[in-house]
This record gives sequence, C-alpha cells and structure tokens, in this order.
Amino acid sequence: MKFSERNPHIKGCFPCFAGANTTARIPLSCLLILTLVVLWAGCGSKSSYREASMQHYGYASGETPATLAEWHTLIAEFENIIRADAHGASADDAQYAIASCWVWCIKYGDTEAPQQAIEAFQKLIHVYPNSQYVPQAHYWLGRCYTHIGDATRGVQYYQIVTNRYADADVAEEAQLALGHAYAQKGYITRAETLYAALSESATKQEVAAAASQALQAFKAQQEPVEPPKEAVSQSQSPIKPKTPIADAEALAPESLTREFGLTAKTIVIDAGHGGEDPGALGTGNLMEKPIALSISEKLGRILTAKGYTVLLTRDTDRFIPLKERTEFAMHHKADLFLSIHANASKNKEANGIETYYLDVNNTDKTSETSIAERENANSGYSIQELETLLKGLIQESKSEDSHRLAKHVQQELVAATGAANRGVKHARFVVLIGTNVPAILIETGFVSNPTEGKKLATAAYQQQIAGAIARGVEKFLADITPVTRTDSDEIREQVSAARR
Repeated sequence: MKFSERNPHIKGCFPCFAGANTTARIPLSCLLILTLVVLWAGCGSKSSYREASMQHYGYASGETPATLAEWHTLIAEFENIIRADAHGASADDAQYAIASCWVWCIKYGDTEAPQQAIEAFQKLIHVYPNSQYVPQAHYWLGRCYTHIGDATRGVQYYQIVTNRYADADVAEEAQLALGHAYAQKGYITRAETLYAALSESATKQEVAAAASQALQAFKAQQEPVEPPKEAVSQSQSPIKPKTPIADAEALAPESLTREFGLTAKTIVIDAGHGGEDPGALGTGNLMEKPIALSISEKLGRILTAKGYTVLLTRDTDRFIPLKERTEFAMHHKADLFLSIHANASKNKEANGIETYYLDVNNTDKTSETSIAERENANSGYSIQELETLLKGLIQESKSEDSHRLAKHVQQELVAATGAANRGVKHARFVVLIGTNVPAILIETGFVSNPTEGKKLATAAYQQQIAGAIARGVEKFLADITPVTRTDSDEIREQVSAARR
C-alpha cells in the first residue's frame, strides 16, 4: 500500500516553487513533502522500517517537532536497517529515506548535509538501479546541486528526468526546474519554450501556474524595441558561426548537416560496456567500463555547461545491449552520438588514441574488424537486421559528417594528451550503424598498456580527454550555421535573406 493511500490528506502535495526569475529555489520547509507520497511503498516487510518511516513522516509533516540531532539519529536507524539486509524488500526505501533526511537537515543549518544528500541519492541510483525511486533521486540530485551553486550538474539531472523518465511523478517539476536553470544560464529561448509548454499542458496546477508566472515575467522584461536579429541569435546560442548565412547556398550538398545548415542541440554520450560486461581488461583490476563511464560523465558536464542537452545511455554500472543504446539515441532525437571506450591488445606496448566512424562503402582492415567484433558482442541485432540497417543508411551524408567529427575530435585528443596518434579509422560498429546522425566511437587509450592504463584510471587524465572531445565537437560544429531542426521559422527567414 502506498503512503498516499494510507494518508490521503497529503496526496497531491508539491514543493513550493519560487518566483519566475529565480534559480528554481524551493523553500526548505516544503522540501520532500512530495517524496512522502511514495516513501512507504513496500514498507510492511520489517516492523523496524515501518516504525522509522512513521517517525520520518512525523518529522517531515511537522506533527512531531524534530531537532537536527533527532534527524541524525533517524538517519542512523535507516542505515542500521540497510546493514541488517542490504538487499531486502525495504532496502531501497531506507536508502531513499536517508537521502530525504539529509535534505531536511539542510534546513537546520547542517553544512555537511548537501553533500551527504548528494551521496545518498547517488548511492540509491548505483546500488538499487531498479528502484522505483530512481527518477526522484535524479530530480533531487538536480535540486541539491542547484542549491550548492552547481547549476551545470543540476541541468544534467533535470534532463535525465525529462528525457528518460518522462512519465515519472516528478517529470513536470524537473521540466520547470530545467526552465529556471536555462533562464539563469542565459538560454532564454529554451526557457520560454519549456515555460510555454508547461503552462498549457502541465497536469499539476502548481507547476502550470509557476510556468505561466515565469513566462509572464519574461514578457514583462522584454525591451520595447526588438534588438537586431544577429544579436539575438548570438545571445541564444553558445556556438558562434564562422560561415555567414549568405554562404549557405554555396555549400556543396556533400553533407546533410552542411546542406541544411543544421547544428546539434541534443548530444547522446554512450559509455561503453557496463554491468556484466567489463569491456577491455588491463593489468590488475583495471577494466574499461568504469573508465568509459567516468569520462562520459565528465564530458557530459562540460557539454551541458556549454548549453547542449546531454543524455547518457547509462549513468550507472549496468549492462545495456548495443541495440538499446542506438534506440535510445533515436528515441530522444539525438543530433550527435559519441561512444566512449578504452582499448586493449595482446601487445602490452600498444598505446595511443584512435577514433572511428562508419563508412560502409569501404572494406575494413583485419585489425579494425577484430576491434569491431569485440565491441559488437551482444549487440541484440540479427544478421538480417544489420543488413537492413546498412542498406537504409544515408551513406554519403552521414559518413562525411561523422568523418569530419572524428577528425576534429582525434586532433584535439592527441594535442591535449600527447598520446600516440593512431588516426581516424572506420569500422562497422553496431552503435555507429544503428544511428542516423553523425556518430563516432573513441578508443581513448589502452588499458592493457601498464603506463597508459594507469593514466586512464586517473580523474585528471579523464578530464583532459573529456575536455578535448568537447573542443572537437565544438570545432566540428563551428562550420555549421547555428540553426536547429526545430527553429523552422528562423530557417526560412535566414534562407530568404541569403537569397536576397
């Protein structure tokens, strides 16, 4: 029985959203009332958990006044429940309750509480990836990071909720918070689009009202004289075009991206392997899967800070078939697809970085075919399905864009890391075949090489790699007029101006 069914008087309660021109702050007195609606799901498995959860409700609802010390004591009780049975029916409930308690401790001035809450929510996601609370954990991670001033990470978690958990109870709150974050970072068009959609379609009255208020505030702040279009375009896009729009018709139709002047808004980052699939193995306990995930997360934060919508195919140590990774990118209408990996070889001296793209018109070399066979294992595609994918590709345009993207990324990686340049290559990786947008697969180094493997395991080197990939992406996009697929009116206006 869910908590809302046992206590209908709190069903439908929501956090209190602040004004339109804020950073989506929520008064801490209202924090986590929403979470109580689901806190007691499955609570009947242990009387100790039932008693602790009732105490949590008393504290959070205000029925039982609590001190900071009492919140800390309650946290310890939930921790004991998990220690008694870390994989019991109530373990994820208890972990979520711990995170909730830490958020409440923020109200009481506990300076360690924000970081403790973040760690508790992250533990829930990583240890209990199938928990019903995972969407809420992502949402509240966004709230916590926003609270401590890390808006970039906040945006990442809001985007995960709105894209991966669109049917979750907190999806509308996440969209509203994302709108506030966009506004704070200066992405006014994106913020207005979110507010307009929520004010018309949000099912929760409080969310719709807050979105409408934010939208009205934007309109009230608009200058009476419309600024020049060039200034508006530059302020709304983090990417500055090198090629004037007047040159648009002169572009050769060798690339769909170039021909139609499209650019990237949504970037999907695919952290290779995961879960039961460790990927390439190095010396000692060194494995590819955690390296790929860590680099992907760092790259995601960098690109998010630059204004892109970034989605990760996995953000925990879990196995995802290759077929589902490409389906994820297609479902979320990705504009670019970046698959992050680490290499291995029987030759322990093998080292360096190489970047792959798909070119179905060329025959793969034996060495490249063997790498593709390793990465394509457990793809989820039948031979017939792969043949259909290959035949259905818009080969010339996708290959050209992917090749250019691979070259830019490879150049930046070698320059930043000083690693051996193994070049830009092509092979039939399933994750590249299954997408219809510019897509590359990056082998960031060899875990089998003792020296390079040790570097790949360090956060500093991973950050270097992530920064280099981000710069490569931006250089790839720098030649493309910053117009998105959804900005149809602006496209027509610019093309018309170019023709004049």
